[in-house]
Amino acid sequence: MEQVLTQPLQWIHSICDQFSEITGWPLRFTPAKPGERKSLEAELCQSEKYCWYESIEDGNRILGYVYLTLPDESANDHLFVTAIKFAELVGGLISRIETMNSSLESKTREVTTLVDVGLSATRQEGLQDALQKLLEAALQLTGFRAAGFFLLNSESNQLSLRVQYRLTAFEIPFHRRKLDESPPDLEAFAKEALIINRQENPELSRWLPEGCLTGVCVSVQSESGPFGTLWAFDRRARHLKDRDIHILKSIGAQVSTILERAVLMRESQNQLRLKKELKVISESFPAELERESHRERDFQAAVQTISHHEVGGDLCEFVTLAPHITCFALGDASGDSIPAAVVMASVRGALRTLTEGPIEQAKDTRFVIGRINTALYYTSLPHQFMSMLYGVIDTKNRTFTYTNAGHPAPFWVHKGKITSLTSHGMLLGVTETNDYDYSVIPICTNDIIVGFSDGISEAMSSERKMFRSDGIMKVLENHIEDTAEEVMQGIWSKLQKHLEGGNDGDDRTLMVVKFARNAD
Repeated sequence: MEQVLTQPLQWIHSICDQFSEITGWPLRFTPAKPGERKSLEAELCQSEKYCWYESIEDGNRILGYVYLTLPDESANDHLFVTAIKFAELVGGLISRIETMNSSLESKTREVTTLVDVGLSATRQEGLQDALQKLLEAALQLTGFRAAGFFLLNSESNQLSLRVQYRLTAFEIPFHRRKLDESPPDLEAFAKEALIINRQENPELSRWLPEGCLTGVCVSVQSESGPFGTLWAFDRRARHLKDRDIHILKSIGAQVSTILERAVLMRESQNQLRLKKELKVISESFPAELERESHRERDFQAAVQTISHHEVGGDLCEFVTLAPHITCFALGDASGDSIPAAVVMASVRGALRTLTEGPIEQAKDTRFVIGRINTALYYTSLPHQFMSMLYGVIDTKNRTFTYTNAGHPAPFWVHKGKITSLTSHGMLLGVTETNDYDYSVIPICTNDIIVGFSDGISEAMSSERKMFRSDGIMKVLENHIEDTAEEVMQGIWSKLQKHLEGGNDGDDRTLMVVKFARNAD
């Protein structure tokens, strides 16, 4: 059915008036009103008063007719052929201008509609509603009868129909399909769009719903990867224009944007949840030594530890076994963040269990290290392990007993002399059983033990130089007479100066024990 012409056509009348004034031949324009086109064309063709006529079109329909009548002055009759050629030129120019105007208006309406639909879709509360809105817009703009969107699961490489419009899920063939078994979807990802005509492509007709003669498959993807395919179906055998494919691609781009936004929102929610859970976990790991509980002990202790992530794999824990006996564990799990924290938590749990048992077993550093090694071997993955220094301080007998399982060797300051203590075996969790040794050293008043993780010794400066154990020793040489807290702060300050502008990508733990009572 023809629509009422609403665009202004007065400019055509003005062109006709100028033509008549210049040539002397009357050129007129009559719009083609709905239902009057055939009768108007018949009158122009049969009446003797009109010597020439031509239709004016905008590329889609006839807008009206321009026509010539004989001039009042017979002297101009000899210009008949020239006037008609001139009129044909003017009529052709008018049609071309109207065609360009119509195309521009159409594209403007399409862009406006796409923008409005995109804004409307983003305001939808549910993802399903937003996708439904876009499919509806695709049909309105292209004239297709039905549409559907298939979501790609990248892990299973399977496409699943997630939303459809004007067809049920079971009316669309293969609503669950493997990507590598679906040539139309594969080709759409390769070429961005595929047109299927039941008559011209009988081998692909099984991908069209029953009764549909035409189908279009458009890929939906973003820079991060493919999301799926958008399908449009029609019962007619259509010869599609570039405009239709362009519109479907535009709708596909908006589908991609909405899905990407949904993925980002979900990731953001997951990150927020994970951050809260990590905070709870990190609060269960002692970040600093509880100094108040050591006021009555015959030694000072200071600890500084930081994690590169929310949680880390460094362990430093003191446990009182008896009034004059305290044990401590200093360890570093392989990896970082959550995997390292899981290993560290396993070791920490085993340590707590063993130190709450018989005191003679807890004082046996070889026994404790051996049991933790076996437990970690059976509870961790092959690539997960941990270094650990386990020591027992006996201030009554004035001894320090320890076993070192692959941890950086601590320093012992004894009577003003700095010594690196012996290591006794491989990392925890590497083999099921391992024969660890132990060492016993005498302790005197003002002796110092400094333990650290490799995040301290391997800290990298901006000049790609490591802090090394030498950096710790140089500070110790100038702080032998200081308290444990002062020694720890001196080493930590030197470390921070070394790190200025350098790499700060590891967990770091520093522990200082001085065999002298805390000052009141």
